[in-house]
Amino acid sequence: MDFHLAALKAFVTAARESSFSRAADCLHLTQPGLSKRIRSLEDGLRVELFDRIGRRTVLTEAGRAFLPHALRILAEAEQASQLLRSLQPAQVGKLHLATTQHIGLYYLKPVLADFVRQYPGIDLTVDFKTSAETHKLLCQGELELGFMSEPPLHEQALDYVAVLEERLCFAVSGQHPLALLDSLTLQDLARYPALLPGSNTRCRRLIENLFQQQATPLDVREPSNYLEALRMLVEAGLGWTALPEVMISSTLCRLPLAEYEPSRTIMLAYHRKVSLSGPARLFLEWVKTHPLVVHSAA
Repeated sequence: MDFHLAALKAFVTAARESSFSRAADCLHLTQPGLSKRIRSLEDGLRVELFDRIGRRTVLTEAGRAFLPHALRILAEAEQASQLLRSLQPAQVGKLHLATTQHIGLYYLKPVLADFVRQYPGIDLTVDFKTSAETHKLLCQGELELGFMSEPPLHEQALDYVAVLEERLCFAVSGQHPLALLDSLTLQDLARYPALLPGSNTRCRRLIENLFQQQATPLDVREPSNYLEALRMLVEAGLGWTALPEVMISSTLCRLPLAEYEPSRTIMLAYHRKVSLSGPARLFLEWVKTHPLVVHSAA
């Protein structure tokens, strides 16, 4: 049977997402395009791989039986591709990185600029993802390297290089009632809405743990996982938040709570069982010897 890798990847992604529309988004395809790939696979196998029940997509018995074989074929194809890339000169080839917005905007620019100047033969692509998204892609072997904030539990399949420690600071707009107080406690903050990222983020867990230790309840709103978006809402006076120190600009008031300010680790992660390409190995060593530094995002 002649399996096309693109059709296999469409099948595996649709099985994982249980949705053709979400799978199409993951693969940057239109839904008809993804459906066409899966239909071609079904025609070649002469079986139905999915039951389409309204908007739900459910694997058939044949689909469930075929899924581990499809995963193995894709994994072997990726291993072969990685092997061939590793045989190429390290200074030539493609390199795909992922990073959170704030790490990219405030820390990575000098490192990336110096790297591409030093190695113009490397075709570097950078995607902006949340830490959770990067973590998932790395675990699935769909990404070589990714910058993220420290995960809740270190995934055993991943290796991590700590590249930066950053402090989280409490902030409000200059017009917020909290900005008028000379001294504050966590109980004072708890009287107002907290604008924080989702509960699966390191930032959120650090803040919640801090308030739990003080037996102080929080009124949490989750408008976004993107810190730039949270900063904009805080600037508009909708509540307080905790942001990396580098993001505290003149449009915000840093609250006098230094004794409570937590810190977190910024990491570069990779899958320990995935053979890194020459450019990826080169970048990993580059980061180890070129520390991330704070710079203006302007």
